[in-house]
Amino acid sequence: SDMNSMATQRATSSKRYARQEEKLDTGTLWLYDRALAATSCGIVISDARLPNNPLIYCNPAFEKITGYAQEEVLGRNCRFLQGPLTDLDSIDLIRQSVREGRGCQVVLRNYRKDGTVFWNDLTISPVHDASGCLTHFIGVQTDITARKQAEETRQLMQFSINRAADAAYYICPDGTFFYVNKSACQSLGYSHDELLTMTIQDIDSGFPPAVWALHWEEVKQRSSLKFETQHRTKDGRVFPVEVTFNYLKFNDQEYNCAFVRDISDRKRAEAALRKSEEQYRTLAKNLPNTAILLFDQDFRYLIAEGVELKRFGLSQELVEGKTFREVFPPEICETFEPEYRAALAGETRIFEYCFGDRIYLVYVLPVTNENGEIWAGMVMSQNITERKQAEKKLQRSNTLLTAQQEAALDGILVIDEKRAITSYNRRFCEMWHIPEQVWHSGDKRNILEFVLPSIAHPQRVFSKFEYLDENPTEIGRDEISLNDGRVFDCYSAPALALDGECYGRIWSFRDITARKQTEARLRQQAEREQLLAGMNRRIRKSLNLEEVLNTAVAEVRQFLACERATIYRFEPDWTGTIVVESVEAGWMPVLGKTIQDNCFKENHAIYYQQGRVQATEDIYNAGLTKCHIELLERCQVRANLVVPILQKDQLWGLLIAHQCSGTRQWQESEVELLRQLSVQLSVAIQQAALFKQLADELTERKAAEAALRQSETALKEQKLQLEQTLYELKQTQIQLIQTEKMSSLGQLVAGVAHEINNPVTFISGNISHAAIYANDLLQLVRLYAQYYPQPVPEIEDLTEVIDFDFLREDFPKLLNSMNIGASRIRQIVLSLKNFSRLDEAERKPVNIHEGLENTLLILQHRLKPEAANIQLIKEYGDLPLVECYPGQLNQVFMNILNNAIDSLEKSEQKSSWNGLRLTQKEVEKKNRIIKISTAVVDHHVTGLSAESNQNFKGVVIRIADNGCGIPNEVKQHIFDPFFTTKSVGEGTGLGLSISYQIVVEKHGGQLYCTSEPGKGTEFVVKIPLNLSH
Repeated sequence: SDMNSMATQRATSSKRYARQEEKLDTGTLWLYDRALAATSCGIVISDARLPNNPLIYCNPAFEKITGYAQEEVLGRNCRFLQGPLTDLDSIDLIRQSVREGRGCQVVLRNYRKDGTVFWNDLTISPVHDASGCLTHFIGVQTDITARKQAEETRQLMQFSINRAADAAYYICPDGTFFYVNKSACQSLGYSHDELLTMTIQDIDSGFPPAVWALHWEEVKQRSSLKFETQHRTKDGRVFPVEVTFNYLKFNDQEYNCAFVRDISDRKRAEAALRKSEEQYRTLAKNLPNTAILLFDQDFRYLIAEGVELKRFGLSQELVEGKTFREVFPPEICETFEPEYRAALAGETRIFEYCFGDRIYLVYVLPVTNENGEIWAGMVMSQNITERKQAEKKLQRSNTLLTAQQEAALDGILVIDEKRAITSYNRRFCEMWHIPEQVWHSGDKRNILEFVLPSIAHPQRVFSKFEYLDENPTEIGRDEISLNDGRVFDCYSAPALALDGECYGRIWSFRDITARKQTEARLRQQAEREQLLAGMNRRIRKSLNLEEVLNTAVAEVRQFLACERATIYRFEPDWTGTIVVESVEAGWMPVLGKTIQDNCFKENHAIYYQQGRVQATEDIYNAGLTKCHIELLERCQVRANLVVPILQKDQLWGLLIAHQCSGTRQWQESEVELLRQLSVQLSVAIQQAALFKQLADELTERKAAEAALRQSETALKEQKLQLEQTLYELKQTQIQLIQTEKMSSLGQLVAGVAHEINNPVTFISGNISHAAIYANDLLQLVRLYAQYYPQPVPEIEDLTEVIDFDFLREDFPKLLNSMNIGASRIRQIVLSLKNFSRLDEAERKPVNIHEGLENTLLILQHRLKPEAANIQLIKEYGDLPLVECYPGQLNQVFMNILNNAIDSLEKSEQKSSWNGLRLTQKEVEKKNRIIKISTAVVDHHVTGLSAESNQNFKGVVIRIADNGCGIPNEVKQHIFDPFFTTKSVGEGTGLGLSISYQIVVEKHGGQLYCTSEPGKGTEFVVKIPLNLSH
């Protein structure tokens, strides 16, 4: 509706003006229109007789200023030019003038069509007709944006100059002041109006008219001029100033723009500087390797002294009186300017600066006067190149010492003469279980907080420490027991200077827990062997089985310190009776008790028949069945150790140790004792049975003899039966003797291993100390040679006789070779023990790779270059622990590897299988290789070989060589007993046959061979991960 109303108004207005224009001369109207179009002012005409005063005309200048076209303007009110920044007071004035029909003039912000702001100088004039009635308003607008911006800029400049800290003057050619700022009034004590009536001569007596005229011309020619002079205040006080004159010409008027700075403080500082300048110069000249620069607030150097100036290529004459940018290149200025400003602000800066190949320690600090005011700054540069080089050498030495500490196998702690910790190595922190964040933090005070609580007997240790502290030159050695059961060998030596002064003490800690445990195990083993030997003697001497069994349980209970030891004998229906018992007073006896345990028959009997040993720490946390737990509760048992007593493959009974008072963790040595004792008891039982059988047979023989008297034929038959029985008895006795012999052999191997290991451990443990002592002695000899270069003739003669230079060089190598030999002996002993595994007759989870490595170590003498020069390739997979009989499996590896080595050695000869011949040249071209690879396979992997293309879950060990190979006719018989292709005396033909029985029958695995004559042989051993029988 508004748009329709506006359109109606436009139509009505156009008709009315059309009638009026008809009365005007056409030429006159054209001239008016050209005149309005030519003006640069924007002109609009609104109709005052219509509501809202719509515009009926605008000239091109209005369109240019506002950006609106004429068709966008006509019919609208001028309000479309207003915006957020338009002055509301000016708008109210316009509205009031329009309502009252009078003219007005305002300056306000308007908005163009594109949204930009412009300043509008607007004049509105009313138009009346002949009768005096208001008909129109004419608006004339001028864009004064540039003028307003210039005014704002001028005002900002005026404000800045007026608020400037320095005094500012605009001076006319005749010396009168055209303009002065507030600082000028404040510095001279005159008011603004007073100064504008004065001349330059009134404040500066050095500028009489003639001098001022010359000065004016000089400034005019040079454009700018700076100098120092004196100004006089209103009260007559004269003060020094620095004046900068600049020539300025504006609106054909000439001015001198003078900026004046009060330099009273600087002059006082310069006076103070002159007073103390000699002191600074004397100080700079007497400081070695130093240069001193004194600079003012403008970074102008006041003093430059010191021997280091020459090294910079400078001198006092080149520096003093100049700013630092006039003296030094830009890159140095960029570095030092922030430090200079900091010094003048009251801060002291200390830093190192590299100049060429020299290093300087630079101090930049403020210089104050007697009132504590900062008037200058000072730079003191000290050449510390030599000191830095010395520090670097010291740092290198300390780094090497630290590396030596870190490389040590012992934990090292260094304490100074004040009993403060100075350093420690990683091994020390690891041994004392100091958290990593603590020893990385470097806080040495917290170290002892972790060390002291760990000591089991601190008072005894502290007493030793106090003694060494009172006797600083003594060497100490002791053993320290810790709360967690570990034992440390503690060695302490003083840090003595050449003059005997003590600088502290070095402590060395070595973990000897393993050695102590080995000694304890050896003692336990000796006691165990003594017990077993005594039992063995009783078995041989006594034919009374009950006496032997009672003695055994009594000694077991005493040795294990348990509450009860019993022997439980099975009946054919798997019921059983406790036949012997040794029980501590206060606990319930169970002798003669008959037990029927169906759980045992169904779940456990088969495992005990296979030699299983059951060590239960706590019956409630061992996964036992409810019925088994109830049975043990009735016997007051909380923990037990159960070992089977076997008669051949039959389970005769159980040797049992009961812990009734609480839980117990059974040691391996205790388990081994009962296992060996069960073997001896088995021998005793079998021996008693044999003697009983012999006694029965003798009784029968007597009856037979009586019957023989009745019948000679019956007597002969009885004689034959008796002879057969005696033969079987003899064979049984031989078998028993062999069993005992093998048991003794196992003990002998273990004893020999321990007996060899003890002296080797002693030798190995002392070689490192011997090396240290030898090094100390050699160092002492070197010091003697250094400080007493002319020894007596006897020393010179002995030095030549013993070839001291060779001895000094060769003795450390000798100790090193001894250490290598001791380590080799330890490895051989360990490998021999691990390979034999005589103490591991039962199956258990083991590391297959460990068995292979132990076997290779034993065969190393056949693999060396001087023996067979065989290249060994290992491709081990990631194997889990495999349940097996480790000693027997090691025997399999030994047999296969021995045959592989024999095959490769045979390849050197011009002989092969079944007529296949290789020339010597062909043999030499062939590298002799044995390749061992392991892998895990599951039921998804098939076709491992032609002989084994079936599902399998376990480990596969392949041992291959590139020897002469095996013909097919020979390969068919390699696992037959007593089959061999070797010469008489070289082989028995039982190695592969026994290996086949061990792998297939004992482990439920597979052993097969693939070979091609002339290309080599591969044996494949497949062992299931878990034995099922």
